[in-house]
Amino acid sequence: MKLKPWLKNIISMVIVAAGGFILFNLAFILMARLTNVADLLFQRPQNLAPSLIARSIFLILLLAASWFVFRSKWSDTLKAAYMTLPLIVTLVMIGMTLHPQPDLVVLGAGALVITGVLFWLIRKKLPWIYYFALGYVAALALYVQLARIDI
Repeated sequence: MKLKPWLKNIISMVIVAAGGFILFNLAFILMARLTNVADLLFQRPQNLAPSLIARSIFLILLLAASWFVFRSKWSDTLKAAYMTLPLIVTLVMIGMTLHPQPDLVVLGAGALVITGVLFWLIRKKLPWIYYFALGYVAALALYVQLARIDI
């Protein structure tokens, strides 16, 4: 049985949303573990912000994984699902860094990232599922910011 195009599109959107959610949670569990290891190795008190070393290791791992994923022969749906991870991590890190600033500063910085990625998608002429992933992450990040959800 062959799926109708509209049903394939809905399945692709669900894969991107669910896959992005799972990856986001796994990434922040990894970040927490890296922070705990860095705390133990460098004797940093628990009440301080996550160490720069842990964040740097996490960023290197994320960039390396991104390099492999985007050069792989995976389907566009899986690549778009993965794309949600570096996007949401970037937006969360911006939000954490600029937290003391007014909301408009945080939203403006996030909008710059989203706009930059949008131009990259347009320039690369990537399929619609990447735009969906971008919109999904942008809407999620906007909701988290406006609803004052702490991560």
